Amino acid sequence: MKIKIIIMKFTVVVAIFLSGIITFTSCSTVKKSSVDENHKQTQKEASQEADLFAKGVIQKEAGNIGQALDFFTKALQIDPDDPAALFEKAKLLSVYGKTSEAYELAKKATLLDSKNRWYKAAYGKIAQQEGKYDEYVKAYEELVEQYPADLNFLNELAYAYVFTGDYRKAAVEYDKIEAQVGITEPLILQKVKIYSQLGDYQSGVKEYEKLISTNPQETRYYALLAEYCSQNKMDDKAIWAYQQIEKINPNDPYVHISLADYYRKRNNEQKSFDELKLGMENKQLDLQTKIKLLSTYYSGSLDEIQKKQALELSQILIKIHPNDPMAKTLYASLLFQNEEYKQARKLTAEILEQDSLNYAIWEQMLFCDMYLSNYKELAHESDKVIDLFPNQPLPYLMNGIAYYQLKQYEKAANSLETGKEFVAGNQNLLEEFYNYLGEIYYQQKNYDACFQSYDKVLSINPSNSIVLNNYAYYLSLQKINLSKAEQMARHAVNIDPKNVNNIDTYAWVLYQEGNYEQALKWQDEAIKNGGDTNGTVLEHYGKILEKLGRTNEAKEYLQKAKKYKK
Repeated sequence: MKIKIIIMKFTVVVAIFLSGIITFTSCSTVKKSSVDENHKQTQKEASQEADLFAKGVIQKEAGNIGQALDFFTKALQIDPDDPAALFEKAKLLSVYGKTSEAYELAKKATLLDSKNRWYKAAYGKIAQQEGKYDEYVKAYEELVEQYPADLNFLNELAYAYVFTGDYRKAAVEYDKIEAQVGITEPLILQKVKIYSQLGDYQSGVKEYEKLISTNPQETRYYALLAEYCSQNKMDDKAIWAYQQIEKINPNDPYVHISLADYYRKRNNEQKSFDELKLGMENKQLDLQTKIKLLSTYYSGSLDEIQKKQALELSQILIKIHPNDPMAKTLYASLLFQNEEYKQARKLTAEILEQDSLNYAIWEQMLFCDMYLSNYKELAHESDKVIDLFPNQPLPYLMNGIAYYQLKQYEKAANSLETGKEFVAGNQNLLEEFYNYLGEIYYQQKNYDACFQSYDKVLSINPSNSIVLNNYAYYLSLQKINLSKAEQMARHAVNIDPKNVNNIDTYAWVLYQEGNYEQALKWQDEAIKNGGDTNGTVLEHYGKILEKLGRTNEAKEYLQKAKKYKK
């Protein structure tokens, strides 16, 4: 924008405001005439246009964009070829996203005053927004040619080349910028990106080497080089860079973490593990970072070697950070995942001595007791957890299971009935509550409550084959509702056709219905699927044979049943 024009226009406004006298005799000497000889502006029109333009600038500076646009529009109605007004209006329209109209105005402003750098710069950026990339690039090429030392224009031209995919030219412009400002990290990183786009990784390495030369003791620069070389399969250079980090700072823990990742990506699991161990043994690496690394390396399905490595690393954490419960918690969790429940329980107990209000740790303790069949401990510990966390449903379930296994059915039922009321939104958990309630009520000979509980389970999960089997079997023993029992037993067999218990139950229901031929057929299947050493299956087989008049065979199987029932 021509500074003289703006100053002159603003002066006119001030003069009008202060004295009401309109004098604009010098306007034609500063502002280029934009109308032909037949339509020359009068002095009054020039003053009005200058006044409107100045008011537009004032409103723009005040943030009143809508009013500013109105003033610039009115100014252009008087003088459609005022480049300053065209420029200002174009910028505002661009902000509003009206790039099509802004583009036309900016282009016209540049044509009217091609030497004005700001008009051309705005035109170039608006052309980019409008998708006219050739014009965008050309505008900044001209600006750089006119003002080769202007870093803003150089940087924009370099970006324009990157934006349009002309990476070679972009590299040239960034070299020009580097010649002016020197080697800087952001500039080097940008140049490395460009060379990567070109597939010229050697030039990328040279750029990192230039950065290193500015501060050879900065380990982070070597790390950048190592990562770059690692990604681009320049292994020797990557190892060299990691070695330099170790020489400069032998206690840097991250070099070992980086090397662990490097070897892991190359499927060298042993070297990866060795480097990871060195990182874990480093006291300068904080525990949270170490735990995150362990979670990254050892998650999901692990083979036996990986399980052993994870345990070894977690033991290192306890050794290096003996007073931090997080290290013990991680180790206990890994022991639990590896099904080493006895050790996991011992360590979990130690953690709870330090933090007795950690519910997640209590849960792990309860599961350890259950998997170890420590039902007395499970009953005792779950009683504690219920006192500490009375609104958590899982401890009630564990408590119910413990007392059920201890044959204290009343306590078991009370815990389960109370706990199920705290279950919210977890249908799988609620299913477990009703499942155990069914078993407990059956043991108490409260058959109605038993069958109601099983109905609740099947309303949640109609394909629970264990409950289908038990429900059908208990109905058959009571010799009630045998049609329903047959339907459920058949469904259980369909779900798990090789399960000897399911087959036996189905055969027994058929027996109770008097369908002995079919019962024998299915009991044969039970025998074939492992029932030949099951006392109950053999007993049922003998009784079916009795009903079919095969007395001698029946006696043989009933005798076998006694042997296996001992």
